[in-house]
Amino acid sequence: MSTPSQIPRIAILTVGAFIALNIAFYVMSGSYFESHHTVVEGVGSMPAYTADQAMRVRVWFAVFSGIVALFGLAAAVRPRTLGHLIPVLLGAGHLVGAFAAFTHSAPAVVGLTLLVSGILMPVLAWHSYHHRSRAAWAFLTAMCAVFAVVEIFGAPKVRGALDLSLWLTMILPGLNAVAVAALVSLRADYIDRDTVTA
Repeated sequence: MSTPSQIPRIAILTVGAFIALNIAFYVMSGSYFESHHTVVEGVGSMPAYTADQAMRVRVWFAVFSGIVALFGLAAAVRPRTLGHLIPVLLGAGHLVGAFAAFTHSAPAVVGLTLLVSGILMPVLAWHSYHHRSRAAWAFLTAMCAVFAVVEIFGAPKVRGALDLSLWLTMILPGLNAVAVAALVSLRADYIDRDTVTA
């Protein structure tokens, strides 16, 4: 846990990183939008993206980066609480996703994966938080890390299936990454804790 004197510095760094990242994205996305044109018969070359579409992408990126920055700031201040709370929230989301997968035409493996992870993540978080189980902490950290990577590459597919913004779907891997960072920062608490204590 951060000391009270460190919190303002962490907050300034987080806000500075958020602003710098959004300025960089604004500039780079502008170059991308300007370089893409479509050819319309009888009209010629026209921009592929309207100003409204470009602004929508930038707003969703700001939402994505803002949510991840807020959770990251909270996790830096209270790593034990947020490191275990985020997997519980994500596990609940996985259960909702499992229900949606089973009631729609998603492959069975998707529904089963979401169901098992939706049950495991809160259980592991409970044992890691309340019982200081090193095994639960390690397994939970690994699960969050795997989902962070898998969801980054799966975000475009989810976006297409649900007709959402890409940056909205990127919130999940971002939160998993924050959880991993918070849990890894607690590693000293789990040294020589190989069994679950009652």
